[in-house]
Amino acid sequence: MRGRRLVPRCVRRAARKLHFPLLADFEPKGQVARSYGAYRSLDGVAERALFVLDAERVVYWSYLSPIGMNPGADGVLEALESMSAAPQSKSA
Repeated sequence: MRGRRLVPRCVRRAARKLHFPLLADFEPKGQVARSYGAYRSLDGVAERALFVLDAERVVYWSYLSPIGMNPGADGVLEALESMSAAPQSKSA
């Protein structure tokens, strides 16, 4: 990563003025991952999956990375910025 400055995610998030909750799928084990089709039943672990949901809890963006690879946060941050720039839909 020559030439790229590494900055902690919390600093980047604060600098971009993005506010969003994070979810960790701990107990009951894998329940959330299963509901999004991101659970490896044979291995008993969740996939390396990232999801961004809109205000209606519909998946706006998702990414599934190889199990041994850290997907990072850049895609999530770009999706959140895209959401904040998009016109807000009003539900009936």
